[in-house]
Amino acid sequence: MHQIISAGKSNVHSQSDGPPVAVPAQGFSVRDYARTASGSHRGEMDLAPFAASPLRPDTLRALRYVAAVESGTMGHLRNVLVTATHKDARVTAFLGTWAFEKFWIADALQHVLDAHDTTLPTPKQRSRVAAFFGEIRERVRPITGSIRANKLGEDMIAVHMTLGTIDEWMTQAALARIVALDPNPALVAIVDRLVAVQQRQLEFFEAQARDRLAFAEHTRVTVARQIAGAQWPIGAEAEAKSETDFFYSYLFASAPGIAAAIDAKISSLPGQEGLPLISRAVAAHGGRAA
Repeated sequence: MHQIISAGKSNVHSQSDGPPVAVPAQGFSVRDYARTASGSHRGEMDLAPFAASPLRPDTLRALRYVAAVESGTMGHLRNVLVTATHKDARVTAFLGTWAFEKFWIADALQHVLDAHDTTLPTPKQRSRVAAFFGEIRERVRPITGSIRANKLGEDMIAVHMTLGTIDEWMTQAALARIVALDPNPALVAIVDRLVAVQQRQLEFFEAQARDRLAFAEHTRVTVARQIAGAQWPIGAEAEAKSETDFFYSYLFASAPGIAAAIDAKISSLPGQEGLPLISRAVAAHGGRAA
């Protein structure tokens, strides 16, 4: 068993300059994490109850969206590993296992969807012209992103760890809201299993983010600037706007306190105080939060 550092404590002093005094997230054993990674969940999932008590169409639509952004991990990982982040061996080793686990989380959600015959709204497809330029952007982004990110040096590692932290907070909140709206016991059991996997991922991301943000003022400023321009959840830009709008309106706008709670967690990160990132995202997608 590995020991996880307290979420509110840091292994790095908060001096504005000078070398870090310890490895970020030092209490997290990446070796143990890789050794005990969670693979396929299908063998532990009981789908039989859905035959007599199927999930609501809106529940399935929300699960489809979460599955889509979870399965987009490899694209995000590709963009991350062309930056200075790949030079940190512990972070790179963690991200490889993280991507493996994310794949199987998406697979589990798809398995739930496949157990239903419900017809869901078809996401509005982009026009051929938009799709063409979108493909060009996807091909060019790793190059241009690498150039910009490498100018930031090791601060980019803190950016990626903070992005991962916020995304995990958001995904876990979304899954909790899904089961709150449709408390089907079979779904609750599956979501509990998946969130347990995500929670271990969050432990590394959050410890890394807090430790790196505590180290230097320029890191805190860089991270605040970068996360302010991010789209949430990670992977949303690859999904149809109609589906992202639904995700926010169904899960977050209907309970404004959820977005506010995530924003409060973001504000607890060193140097990230007062950033209403998720409330702003809800408002941008037609919700009521602001």
